[in-house]
Amino acid sequence: MTLCDELYFEITVSGVKSEIRKFVSFLRSGELDEFFEMDSEYIDYKDGYEEQDDTETTGFTLSNDDYGIEIEEFDTDEFLDVFCMAGRALDITGRLFDVDDEEYSFISHAGDSYYLNAKRITKFNEEIDVIDPDD
Repeated sequence: MTLCDELYFEITVSGVKSEIRKFVSFLRSGELDEFFEMDSEYIDYKDGYEEQDDTETTGFTLSNDDYGIEIEEFDTDEFLDVFCMAGRALDITGRLFDVDDEEYSFISHAGDSYYLNAKRITKFNEEIDVIDPDD
C-alpha cells in the first residue's frame, strides 16, 4: 500500500527491556531516514520503564500524534520490511495512515522478521467465529 501527502503512525512495541533498548538505538541511528526523519519525541515509554531491569518486559509507543510528516509517497511494505526486521525480537503492532485516512494496520510477533496485515487477520478470525444457525 502507498500512502501520500502526510504520514501518521501509532505503533506499540513490547518485549524484554534489553531488546527494547537495542531497537530504540536502531530507530535513533538514522536507518529509517530514507522513509522519514526519526524524532525522539515520537517515543513514549511505558510507565516505570526507567526502573525496570533489562530482563523485564516493557515497551513503548511510537507515534507522531496529530503532526503529520510531509511525504510524497510512502511504501508501507518497504518500510515494514526494514522496521520489523530490526524489531524481530519484539511484539509490534500498529497502524500507518495518511491525510486521506488511507490506513494500513499490521502486526509482527516476537521471533518473526515479517509482518501481517492486521485487517486480514481480523476478517479471518471473524469468518471463523461465524456460527451457522443450522448447526
